[in-house]
Amino acid sequence: MSVKALRPFIGSLLLLSVVSAPVLANDFRHIADPLNLNTSLYIGFDDDTFKLGGSFATSHQKFSANSNFDGDKWHLGYLYSTSEVNFRASVDHGKTDTPQGKANHYQYQMGLMTEHQGWLSTQVFTEVAVNHLAVKSYKDSTAANASMTILKPMTEHWYSELYVQGNAGIDGVERYDARSWLALGYQINPQWSWVIRYQYDWEKLEQIESEDTQWVFAIRSQF
Repeated sequence: MSVKALRPFIGSLLLLSVVSAPVLANDFRHIADPLNLNTSLYIGFDDDTFKLGGSFATSHQKFSANSNFDGDKWHLGYLYSTSEVNFRASVDHGKTDTPQGKANHYQYQMGLMTEHQGWLSTQVFTEVAVNHLAVKSYKDSTAANASMTILKPMTEHWYSELYVQGNAGIDGVERYDARSWLALGYQINPQWSWVIRYQYDWEKLEQIESEDTQWVFAIRSQF
């Protein structure tokens, strides 16, 4: 990658450095914890584009958003978390293959997440949800969703993530899709980390089937 192409990336890193203040280690859950209630920023890139995202958190709620720089793929998320319940909701905009080519879609999802402490400090997060997919000028579909995240701190700084999730239509429309990734991260301190992951996506909607693999690299900051 050329130096010219890296300029937006470097500039955004400088922005993160300015807005992030030093913090104490005991203020935070792990930076990769999906129930982490901390305000954060991140920047990264996958095979085709740079991405920017962040979240704003209070004592029990978190509002998050991310988008690629083109603005055609974005995500809005909401988390309400207490010791009794962890409720998550999201809206995603992206592209879906149809007989007429790729079409814009919106996916609305609501679910409940639980957290389990496994062996050797492994954290396991499971979520059951329902979502509705609306593909412009093609199909609408409602599906059941299940996902699992396994977060494993390996040393004081290194950690790994395994994520798997799948959808299955429940309204008579033939819809199945799945996503998984394996990630390796390095937590420089409780405030900063970087992560690299290999991701696989598969989607089937009626007679249309597609799959994609990509490498993703991101730098995260929480404060």
